[in-house]
This record gives sequence, structure tokens and C-alpha cells, in this order.
Amino acid sequence: MRPTTGVRGRRHNGVSVARIGGFIAALTLFAAAGCSGSDPAPVPKPAVSPGVSGSATATVALDGPVYGNPATGAGKVFAATENNTVYALSPTDGSVLWSKHLTDPFRPHGCGNIVPLGITGAPVYDPDSHLVYVVAEDPTAKHVLYGLASLDGHVVSQTEVDPPVGTRDFLQQRPALTLWHGHVFAVFGGLAGDCGDYTGAVASVDLASGSVRWFEASTSGRGGMWAPGEPAIGTDRLYFSIGNGNADDPSQPFDGTDSVVALDADAARVDFFAPASWAADNKADADLGSMNPLLAAGHVIIAGKSGQGYLLDPAHLGGIGGTGAKPFPACPSYGQAATAGDVVYLPCADGTRAYRIGDTVTALWHTPKANGQPVVAGDRVWVTNWNDGALLALDPASGSVVEQITVPRLPHFAKPTVVGSKVFLGTMDGVVVVTP
Repeated sequence: MRPTTGVRGRRHNGVSVARIGGFIAALTLFAAAGCSGSDPAPVPKPAVSPGVSGSATATVALDGPVYGNPATGAGKVFAATENNTVYALSPTDGSVLWSKHLTDPFRPHGCGNIVPLGITGAPVYDPDSHLVYVVAEDPTAKHVLYGLASLDGHVVSQTEVDPPVGTRDFLQQRPALTLWHGHVFAVFGGLAGDCGDYTGAVASVDLASGSVRWFEASTSGRGGMWAPGEPAIGTDRLYFSIGNGNADDPSQPFDGTDSVVALDADAARVDFFAPASWAADNKADADLGSMNPLLAAGHVIIAGKSGQGYLLDPAHLGGIGGTGAKPFPACPSYGQAATAGDVVYLPCADGTRAYRIGDTVTALWHTPKANGQPVVAGDRVWVTNWNDGALLALDPASGSVVEQITVPRLPHFAKPTVVGSKVFLGTMDGVVVVTP
């Protein structure tokens, strides 16, 4: 894709004051600079500040921005920073239980707007091995999948996952890690600015053997796979989206980009869909790669940057032109959508939009400024406004704002994690814990 700052969501770290619930609270940042193998000391138990409409927020200052939404498991909440530090937090109040600094991060040159670049994709927890997995980028731009013990954070495994194509300096591991059928999937795209030689890719790491299989997204180059959420998870396949490639003339062979692909556990492509307009989409930067596919109401649902939505048959995606695909007017979408029954909530550029999925698609409501990745929990849709620093609780039936909570400065496409009665949210300085 040809991203802008507002599309790809890279921002610098390094602020120490955040606005919480209308108050200014000083956040004490503790750095691990120059100690690539050492562990920073845990922060004190976070202070609770009053929020809005009876809510309360507790801030936890970490050593860098948290772009990936926190993961949960083993009675802990796991957050990872762009300084390559993994934290285990208490699900009760967010206090730090342990932390592990893996390596110093990479500093991109020429383009990219996350600086430094460390752990960007959301972690994933394996309940069988009790390990939490992250991909960290080291000072040489090498990407390593680490498995850390959930008990105390010691490193159990390390696997290099640099794609076999392109130059690793220009790659970024942005999407959430996914655990499926004994494999961890790590997905790669380029940097903001589309500089350098890169090709989108998926690594499938067999946790039993440590072997890595690869899917290469484009035969022409580029084809970034960067939508920040998880793939859609089927019974025998995963569904990913791919951004625009270098082929942008209909007379050129299809290069695999501007598409939805189904991969098996070994990252082999078993099916795909691409609009008939794939070449024009590539040329106009109007590809499908900005949204993670969603499985809901018996369909794979995708929209992407053009705003043209498609309902696809999960068993037969339809190839070029989408045999059996049902187009519908949607919205330019960025990140992972949410679903509850036959209703889907799309992460639109102009706010969250709800649609009912059936033989036809019915637009239900639109809530402007709710521009993050929505999460359905209980009787609320939780979504952020990362421009204004707000966490919103929406009525899933009407989209009306039930509660609006001011939070510290957020990374682009920030996504909440609901843990019991609390909401954990990565910020540009750490994590905020909201008690509605």
C-alpha cells in the first residue's frame, strides 16, 4: 500500500505526561536504554484517577508505546512495547508482575513513522505451553519470534522469522500474532512511505519443531500485509488480506495483491479472491489490505480502503472477479471488525458502522469519531477515538455513546482488551486500565 501517517499509524514515543479522565497525571517513564539483556524494575502499583460517568482509570507507565492490543492468559495481561519489553500485568489493577527486555529496537531510516521499531504486533498466549509469544525487531532489523514463560518472563524459545524476500530493514511486523493448530502466524508489511525493497509475507512457525514455512504475498513486490488485527479463523484455513502491489496495469499478470487469501497451517495458499478491478485498485491505492477479513453470518466479509464491501463464500472465495461474491456499499475500513450474531461492526475511517448480514446487507447505524478497532463485550461495543484520546462505550443496538472516557494519547487503530469488568488499552506511554 502507499500509506500516509494517518493510514499506517506510526508515531514517536517519549512523552511523559498524559491526560486521564480530564486530569493531567505525571507518568514516570523507566527506560531500559543500553541494557538489551536486562530487566527494568517493575513500576509501582498504578494510581486510580476519576473518569467520566462513574468510570475510573489507572495508568501504567511502561518503557515505550504499546501498539498491539494486550493479550490475556494464565491470570495475567501481557503488553509489549516498541522498546522490545514484554510486561505481565495484574488483571485487577494493571500493576506490573514481571517484565523482560529482549533487545534494543531498530531505528528505521528513509521512511517509517514508528521510531524506534520494536514489538508492534499484538502478543499471543499459548494455553498449552503457558508461553506468551512476541516478534521483536532488533537493532539490525532482524525479526525474532520469542516465547516467554508466563510465570516469570524468562525466554524459552527464539526463532528467526525474517521473510526470504525483500530487505528486512524495510519490513514491519504489524498485525496481531495468531496461534492456530500448533503454529504461530506472524504477518509482515512495509513501512509508512513504502520505501525500499519489500514484499508482504506470512510466517507459519511450527511450535513443536521450530520450522518455518512462508507465504509470499506478491509476485511483483510490495503487497504489504499490515492490517493490525488478526486474520479470520476458519476450521481448516485462515483468511488474510493483501495490499497493493507493483502490478497496476490490467495487461500485466495478476500478482496476487489487492486480495483475500486463505492459507493452511503451513502457509500454503488454498484459495483467494481479488476484485476484477485489482489493477486499478493497485494504481489508486484503493486495495483491500487495510482491513482484516471477518468471518460472520456464514460469510467472509471484507471492505478495505475503497469502501466497496464484499460477502464471500468461505469455502469458495471466487478467484479474480469473485464468482459468487456479493458486493455491497460499505466504507473505507482500517483494522479488525467485530461481530455479534448477524451484525458486524466495521472500523470505518469516518467512525464505527453497524451492518446486518443476510441475503442482503442492511446498514443499521453510524457513530462518527469512533475510529479504532471495535470490540463487543457484554452489552457494549468498546471502541477508541485515537485522534482525540477517548475510549467509547456504544449501545450495540443504536450506536449511541453510553460512556466516553478520556485516556492518554493513543497509537493509531488502538484496540481495547476487555478482561472481566475492566478494559485494558495500549497508549503511547504504556497501558491504561479502565473500570467502567
